[in-house]
Amino acid sequence: MIKALCFSLYGTLIDVRTDEHDSYVYPVLSSYLAYHSVHIPPEKLQEEYFGRIEEHFETSEEQYPEVDIHTIFHDIMHRYSHGKSYDESVVTDTALLFRSLTIRHFGLFPSLLDTLNHLHKDFRMAVVSDAQWVFAEPEMDMLDLTRFFEFSIFSSRFGFKKNDARLFTHALERLGVKPEESIYIGDIKQKDLRCAKESGMKCILFRTECPEYDDHIAEGCFFDYSVLENIINTVT
Repeated sequence: MIKALCFSLYGTLIDVRTDEHDSYVYPVLSSYLAYHSVHIPPEKLQEEYFGRIEEHFETSEEQYPEVDIHTIFHDIMHRYSHGKSYDESVVTDTALLFRSLTIRHFGLFPSLLDTLNHLHKDFRMAVVSDAQWVFAEPEMDMLDLTRFFEFSIFSSRFGFKKNDARLFTHALERLGVKPEESIYIGDIKQKDLRCAKESGMKCILFRTECPEYDDHIAEGCFFDYSVLENIINTVT
């Protein structure tokens, strides 16, 4: 009997597209930081941003390392403030400004809210996703998603991401359900299907056919949220 549903976030619940390489972004962000005594030229800011991310991935001891963008901006601001003080809330505001400048498309998939409204009455639900908490938490609130889920597990808070099955183990422990009593709903077969199956969970894929991957086969696939509930009811 299925008792719990876990969802990926971006590409599964939230339809989003970003461009962090847009040269327009960094002059605006550089100007904003100057108001908070952080002086860094746009070109240097862009270099520091991507360089620190790359450095983190190279030095992490995790097999599937994840970075925390909030920490990246904190470290950049600390270095270029030259000892001047700034409110720590500015770090979060800087990250959110960066996000708003880089987003090119943002919204929910059709029929999603109606479907979640039905599902959360019958199942315990959580989000388990490769995501930056500093963006994802307010974006879930903005789109009225938070109310459907008991909690969210974001890779940026753990330092590792899918294909690391520990994210799924954490979710199952918090939900208090057995792996076979849960379904993971995601959109990337190489990560979502593989991790779910290796964790003992069942898996349904969104916006992709139902392929076999590494000898793992999804329990279902769908392209429209209006049919998801029927698919879940067929999974035993």
